[in-house]
Amino acid sequence: MNKFIKISEENKFIDNEITELQIGKEVEVFGMVHNTRITKWGGFIILRKAKGLLQTVLQNESSEIFGIDGKKIKVNELSRESAVKIVGIVNKANIKDVSVYYKTLEITVKSIQVLSIPNTDNLIDVTSLSYESEANFTFKLDNRQITLRNTRDIAIFKISSLISKAFVDYLNSKSFTQIYTPKIVSAGAEGGANIFELEYFGKKAFLAQSPQFYKQICVGVFERVFEIAPVYRAEKHSTSRHLNEYISIDLEMGFIKDHNDIMRFEAEILRYVLEQIGENCKHELAVLNATLPKLPYEIPVYRLSEVHEVLHQHYSDKLSQDHRGEPDLAPEEEVFICDYASKEFNSDFVFVTHFPRKHRAFYSMDDPNDPELTLSFDLLMKGREITSGSQRIHDENQYRIKMLDLGMNPDNFKFYLDTFKNGMPPHGGLAIGLERLTAGILNIQNVKEASLFPRDINRITP
Repeated sequence: MNKFIKISEENKFIDNEITELQIGKEVEVFGMVHNTRITKWGGFIILRKAKGLLQTVLQNESSEIFGIDGKKIKVNELSRESAVKIVGIVNKANIKDVSVYYKTLEITVKSIQVLSIPNTDNLIDVTSLSYESEANFTFKLDNRQITLRNTRDIAIFKISSLISKAFVDYLNSKSFTQIYTPKIVSAGAEGGANIFELEYFGKKAFLAQSPQFYKQICVGVFERVFEIAPVYRAEKHSTSRHLNEYISIDLEMGFIKDHNDIMRFEAEILRYVLEQIGENCKHELAVLNATLPKLPYEIPVYRLSEVHEVLHQHYSDKLSQDHRGEPDLAPEEEVFICDYASKEFNSDFVFVTHFPRKHRAFYSMDDPNDPELTLSFDLLMKGREITSGSQRIHDENQYRIKMLDLGMNPDNFKFYLDTFKNGMPPHGGLAIGLERLTAGILNIQNVKEASLFPRDINRITP
């Protein structure tokens, strides 16, 4: 006899949440035991659920607890991190604990059924771990599969998820097409040595540093495209700012005038993202004690050379050296120019433009007014770079000339150059590191804390 899965709005188990409409009613909820507080009269069982922590109230005279074998157990035998089913009555509440998500609701417990229990005597207590010291931070990353259950980490990744969703929603509303490009490639998009090499059925292949080639190709197909996916950089660093695998939010759009169009568009996206966080993540921001960054309607823009001069004029006593004439921003310059923008323009964001052509990717358009510079930009936020972008070259002949000038062999990029041989619109784009953006928004100092399972030079597990 055939069996069928019935699609129904009445499927309460899938929802597994409570609302004020259920006050006074008996409900059945599922969750993990996050914490317990035992009293003489009963106590509190704090459940960890999809939306956050839920307080349930246990009363000795009317609450029953059944172990995994179905036999009654005492409340002090109920272990943290047990999966349970609770049957109880929804009541109004006024909960002050910032870590609890359901502030106005709680459940008076009638019965608890244990569904599974931890299988260790050395249970990690995610409710009491302090991550202030470097030793504990290392412990946190080493045991990420468990320590992620901490309410602070949950809040970080709830916001990270919302950031990704906000990008998708906004870009879809602006006629962008989401694409998915290869991560095993035959050549690096960025050049240089920071690329992971692997053997691919007897051939040399690499892990993609960027979807750059493919998103440009797709501009000729869809005009506006974006991708949110991992990228890989084989850089031998161990800092609070870098990861060897991270999530890149990439977009590319056709028929732009110049790089300023891309910068304006990014500002619009970030304003939308911050608005969405402010509206939908109040609980998570409170848990993290985080304040959203300042994003004015006019974001300051400086050329690279201007940044060097401004900082030499206003921060020379704090800089380790004179950076004027250097082809890029030093990390300390990123910090100080953001400090300057915050004080002078009430902005936690600042654009830096016109980087030298020899220090930007070959596909960046040269400035027609100064061919030694490019129509490129970085966006800095709170002392760190979160975005790189530019107007791209869209003419095959210009590509070949620039590649040869930079010592590159155009024959190694045949499929890419064939795209432009067959016609392409003026276009440009950018890439934003999700982890850096999340860390910057939440004022997290180490970007690894904004990576679900970080990969760096020292870490490949868990």
